[in-house]
Amino acid sequence: VFATGSTLVALVLGGVVAFLVERTNIAFKKISHVLMLIPLITPGVLKASAWVLLLNPNNGVLNQLWFSLGFKSYLFNDQSVLSMVWVQGISMIPVTFLLLGAAFKMMDPALEEASYAAGAGKIGTLRKITIRLMIPAIAAAGLLNFTRALESFDIPLIMGLGAGYQMFSTAIYYALRILSPPAYGLALAYSVVLVAFATFSLLIYQRILNRGYRYRTITGKAFRPTLIDLAHWKYALGMVVLSFSFISFVLPVLVLLWASLLPYYQLPSAEALSLLTIENYIALPKKRIFMSALANSVKLGAVVSVGGMILAVLISWTVLRLRPRGSQILDFLSFVSYGIPGVVAGFGFMIIFLSFPNPLYGTIWLVGLAYCVNLLPVATRFSHTGIIQMHQELEEAASTCGAGFVTTLRTITMPIIFPYFAAGGLFLFLLTMRLLSLVAVLYTADSIVFPVLIVQLHDTGFIPQLSALGIMMIVVLSLLTLAVRKLVQDKVISG
Repeated sequence: VFATGSTLVALVLGGVVAFLVERTNIAFKKISHVLMLIPLITPGVLKASAWVLLLNPNNGVLNQLWFSLGFKSYLFNDQSVLSMVWVQGISMIPVTFLLLGAAFKMMDPALEEASYAAGAGKIGTLRKITIRLMIPAIAAAGLLNFTRALESFDIPLIMGLGAGYQMFSTAIYYALRILSPPAYGLALAYSVVLVAFATFSLLIYQRILNRGYRYRTITGKAFRPTLIDLAHWKYALGMVVLSFSFISFVLPVLVLLWASLLPYYQLPSAEALSLLTIENYIALPKKRIFMSALANSVKLGAVVSVGGMILAVLISWTVLRLRPRGSQILDFLSFVSYGIPGVVAGFGFMIIFLSFPNPLYGTIWLVGLAYCVNLLPVATRFSHTGIIQMHQELEEAASTCGAGFVTTLRTITMPIIFPYFAAGGLFLFLLTMRLLSLVAVLYTADSIVFPVLIVQLHDTGFIPQLSALGIMMIVVLSLLTLAVRKLVQDKVISG
């Protein structure tokens, strides 16, 4: 129910916004693009914590607004399946927006124009032509979102576990972290079933991609994408999209900002305004656990982003350039972990490194190794793309001049694919700051990172400090994203 419902929310809302932004002349397009990408930077555990502050029956901001209208019973409940579905669904909207937006943008409008010429209206054309041509993209986005929701951990942990709503991911966590002694056999059984579900969904997803040729509309015959004129509706619909983006993505951040400026959490009021302070931002860095989480998070991000991309480049080089016997098996092995949920991957590494004496277990380095393996499919998609677009004659020229493998890789390949390397490294860094599922199983007192610290602050009721930490993370990750984007653009221009 959770996975299906959140997938429908992401498909319907994300699909409508993608169509309006990419296929129409709707107003405020650039702002809509920026707002749609905010959830990609915000960690899932922060989204869940923010929506708890918004939807709580007793002191949630939205329920208090509802009470102010004269109603006696609350409208929202943060610990309900519907709330979990909503938060998970809007968390997946950016990916849906990017996938369906690209498909809408690259669809030849000639068939729609033929439909108009045949007398069909805009609604009929949308239903019989546009949506049908989008079936592969919609199905692919749906299955991808369903798989991600099925293995989601952050939102079910914060919003569902306390209310008794267990998903496979939280059931594994419960068996390993909460039960005493840990029920390893039960966790293993849940893991096998979850991997089976995720793998089956990904196989269907791959099958749909392989049959996509049946829906091709872009050919060599004067493809010219056009926009649908919304006439006087473009500003009204533009405001609707902005309002939706504000409520879904901006409002949770504003709630965190408000809570971070208070000594203790309370609803917005004139009295609360007089209590605003930056003490939480000053006090938090003085805590030993914060500094430990900061050091571990920086180490983890650096190891995964740099080490993961170097490993990905070596694999892509081997598969696409050297092509030794068995290289396709290597390519398959580098992608197979995509179907393994983070909490299952963490459990797998726990079992492996508990089975023999080693210096890695309980350290941040084991977490980094687990992330490198689990995120390898993401890293290799960046490195594959960069190496495919680079002609082999450049490397052959270096070899003719006497350069060896390492020299060619250092002086030719890496400088050319640097934009892909930097973008992939940034994405891996953001994922290590956002993903809780894998580290939630592996962490110890010496390897706490920011996502784990956020959960601990939530469980102990330190909402203002949690919010301050969340705002600092959002600001730093946003600045880092802008800096890497500027670096990549300068590199491409200078290149």
